[in-house]
Amino acid sequence: MKYKVNYDASLEQDDLIINCHPDNQNIEEMIQLIQTHADQTFYPVKNRRDETHIVKQNDIYSFRIENKLLNIYTLNGQYIYNERLYKLKKHLSDNFLQISKSEIINVTFIDHLVLNKSGIIEIKFINNDTTFSSRRYLKEIKEVLGL
Repeated sequence: MKYKVNYDASLEQDDLIINCHPDNQNIEEMIQLIQTHADQTFYPVKNRRDETHIVKQNDIYSFRIENKLLNIYTLNGQYIYNERLYKLKKHLSDNFLQISKSEIINVTFIDHLVLNKSGIIEIKFINNDTTFSSRRYLKEIKEVLGL
């Protein structure tokens, strides 16, 4: 594969053009990789010792409201972020799904699901953390996850 980069200071916004053969099987994966990198968002968060850390959106598996605080969960730990959940939701990538009034999860971190008879979905993450959906969001969850 060849590539060429033209730098143009007159551009107000980056413009990426990909020329490929119509039979290219990998182009969608490459576009998704580029988009994921371009959409990378960082959050200044605090840990329990009140130290500030920078967390990448793609490292987060859950945003949960607990005791009126927005907690961010990553594989490396739990942090507190000073923002409202509904405001945060506007800036999240398509990998994130609201599963209850107080939680948004990253579906790429889901290990498996357990469908309960009551209509609640138990969600197990790859780090063995568990959460539960609410019935109110069941239809949207099923659509996004293809259930």
